[in-house]
Amino acid sequence: MTTQHPIRTELAGADNTQLASIFTEQEQAKQTISEVIRQTSLAPEQITVISPNDPNFNRKLEGESKELGKMMWYSHLILGGAGLLIGMIVAYVLVEFGPALTQNNPLFTYIAMISPGIFIGLFVAGLLSLRPDRTEIIDVVREAVRNKRYAVIVNLRKGQPVDTIRELFSRHSDRVIAAIQ
Repeated sequence: MTTQHPIRTELAGADNTQLASIFTEQEQAKQTISEVIRQTSLAPEQITVISPNDPNFNRKLEGESKELGKMMWYSHLILGGAGLLIGMIVAYVLVEFGPALTQNNPLFTYIAMISPGIFIGLFVAGLLSLRPDRTEIIDVVREAVRNKRYAVIVNLRKGQPVDTIRELFSRHSDRVIAAIQ
């Protein structure tokens, strides 16, 4: 029984945290779910059980791809815009107070500062869209399903105690892992 306690789930808060718990028997998973619901503020809609050979386990684990696409779109828009703004500010400072080269060539200074600003903003948005924090939970659930085990996925809401729910699941589960949604 392993419990992983990454700091990133503490930083994100409960409303952005997803727990996965692995069980060898379906009955054991159901009993644990009942116990957790009884002892916490979890609602049954927040819990999903993924059975071995479940063809829809990706959809159950990730949810709607429309929401993911929307998040990717907005992150690229916001971070690209932030890069543009930072590039413009840096260029302005260089044109107004910088060396003679930047003061004499304001157009090239703006181009030289805005381009990397946008690029870096979009690059960071792309890195966030890859969601490296999700790889571990997806791999654990995929391996469990492949090995004829049951995975219980819990999507926490704001104000729900991550540590308490994690501890309740870890008492009966083979493995509990948390990730940011």
